[in-house]
Amino acid sequence: MTKKILLILLITIFVFTAGAVQAERQLTGDELDFLQTEAGRVFSAAGNVELIYDEIRVTARLEGIYRRYNGEIEFRDNVEIFYNDYTARADELTGNIEEEFYKLKGNAAIEGAESHIEADLIELYQSEQRVEAEGSVYLKYQDFWAEADQAVFYLEREFVELRGNVKGERNGEKFSSDSAEINQKTEEIILKGQAKLSLPAEEDQDDN
Repeated sequence: MTKKILLILLITIFVFTAGAVQAERQLTGDELDFLQTEAGRVFSAAGNVELIYDEIRVTARLEGIYRRYNGEIEFRDNVEIFYNDYTARADELTGNIEEEFYKLKGNAAIEGAESHIEADLIELYQSEQRVEAEGSVYLKYQDFWAEADQAVFYLEREFVELRGNVKGERNGEKFSSDSAEINQKTEEIILKGQAKLSLPAEEDQDDN
């Protein structure tokens, strides 16, 4: 009887400073290839891929590529990225893990503790705590939702800029505009350009 062997290769990179381990970084998968190019080393993983790099963890079902010489990464098929309280997913992820930049394509979404973002394309700038989304943008948090062509999210400031064909709703109040600014801390919304606000019917009756 032939014994089926699942080959799992693991590479772990330790960073030492003054004799102490500062961080652990590893790439795992059902198969792992090492390639030495003129530019430098390239690690390619296939099947149930996982990359741990400091505070970032990336998983993919099909493939993961890490170019160690310049920090570029590529992950494909059912990709998820975990960072602090945020979880992102997409069909494909590219970026540079050393420059802390990631691009999510295809069914892209980010889940936070109280917020949800969807778009055709999402770019995450980790060091700047900024997220940029483009194409069929959808934002939801608490009792608020909005749609737009483009959006910029400042995570630390909890501030959002929406641009292009903005529309949404909060507590039954529907709004639309060319652009909008949303302060999630103060719950203030500023609408700009062709701005319109529709109040719930019962509130209209109370005002009359």
